[in-house]
Amino acid sequence: MIKLIVDSICDLPEEMYDKYDIDILPLRVMINDKEYLDRVTITIDQVYEEMRNGILPKTSQVSPAAIYETFDRHCEEGNDFIYLAFSSVLSGTCDLAKNISKEFKERYPERKIEVIDTKAGAIGIGVIAMQVIKLIENKESFENIINYIYEMTNHIEHVFILEDLNWLMKGGRINKVQAALGTMLDLKPMLDVNNGYLEVIKKVRGKKKSINTLLDIVEERINGFTDQVIGIGHADDEEAAEAVVKAIKERFGEDTKCVITKIGCVLGTHLGIGGVGVIFFNKKFDFYNQW
Repeated sequence: MIKLIVDSICDLPEEMYDKYDIDILPLRVMINDKEYLDRVTITIDQVYEEMRNGILPKTSQVSPAAIYETFDRHCEEGNDFIYLAFSSVLSGTCDLAKNISKEFKERYPERKIEVIDTKAGAIGIGVIAMQVIKLIENKESFENIINYIYEMTNHIEHVFILEDLNWLMKGGRINKVQAALGTMLDLKPMLDVNNGYLEVIKKVRGKKKSINTLLDIVEERINGFTDQVIGIGHADDEEAAEAVVKAIKERFGEDTKCVITKIGCVLGTHLGIGGVGVIFFNKKFDFYNQW
């Protein structure tokens, strides 16, 4: 049996974790010198509430013990498993898990074990996971699934709009003068993910124009593959996410499928409250399964 593991960066509709028996490895969140386990001892909503009170949480990678225990359990149960890890340039979790997996590959040579750097986060990992679920259900071989995942990680797109420049300032990405000037001019930074790194690609004035610009970028990059499930991630701003979905359906047709998730606390601390993004594949795959 092939089991799927993700870390708490992965965003999916909550019911999917239990329905498809997906293991979640929690990253750690530090607030007021107290450590929490993401999605275990603290919820996403609680983290956003702290952020609204002016606190910028600190985050750190999954503990080695949590990875070790999960890998050990699956090996003992006779399961092959795939771990879709958060971008290795934004967290040390992926490299840590790869090192730990070497021990289990030696101890259990009959087991198939793969730790994959998705170069993604949030619903970006989620849309990959959704395809892995279908591939497992369709009884694809472990080797084929791994090859398909690597193809997906090379063709995943993330494009985000940020609502509040002050979060970039708090995170050390811009200075106070830049934040104040951008706020005064109502500039909305747009980011994408390039080889796992978050990069500012544009600054657009006004919310309506920023959404139109966002859709222009999506249309340019999606290469006609509009009959996929498009991921919409938002940082505690459901209204903004719905506005983006509305714009997508106007642009690509009412039948366009979108899945909305709230961005978890780790990426939320980078993007700030009000951030919203569109995640999609820029290539149509022969193995792609519809939901």
